[in-house]
Amino acid sequence: MRMFCVVGESSKGKTSLVEQLTKALTSRGYSVCTVKHTHLEHFDLQGKDTARHLTSGASMAIGLAEDETVTFMGKKDIEDVKRFISPIDFLIIEGGKELICPKVLVGETDVTGENYIAKWKLGEPIEPVLEAIFKLPTDSVQLYVDGKRINIKPYIQKAIISMLIGFISTLKGVDSMEKELVVKVNLREFFEKEKIEDNS
Repeated sequence: MRMFCVVGESSKGKTSLVEQLTKALTSRGYSVCTVKHTHLEHFDLQGKDTARHLTSGASMAIGLAEDETVTFMGKKDIEDVKRFISPIDFLIIEGGKELICPKVLVGETDVTGENYIAKWKLGEPIEPVLEAIFKLPTDSVQLYVDGKRINIKPYIQKAIISMLIGFISTLKGVDSMEKELVVKVNLREFFEKEKIEDNS
């Protein structure tokens, strides 16, 4: 996953750029998730059923309407969001100036620093921005252990992929493996079943 923030002053075109980048990336076949980062305490949910579901302890509340599905969760940080949406190709965050991640600056303001990868103004072409975000590094294998991201060296990533492809390609129902392979291991369930089997 490549992740970056679109930052800048209000009414300078951040949302417009996010829209244009999303259209450009999805038209090329990439999957995109967008996040609106705000300093408001709440989105407009107070007193609504979804808010009541969340305050009663649900980890997630989902609204199904005729034309859309909306997901609400309790407070999460950006690492939680990344785990929730993986695997996806691009995560675009509108806002999030204080987040430590690559940033695209929108508007007239001049800001420099290692986290700024591109600058854009309303009316300009988005190709230079696309060029900058395609240069962002991405990992073939992402490993999370109990919610913590573990960095894996490229040769170990290659070994993991080769091993998984070897095992999984022999399974019934696997016709092709061209885009992505997701393996989620629920250790809590596994250890619970082991305990039950040991006691029986």
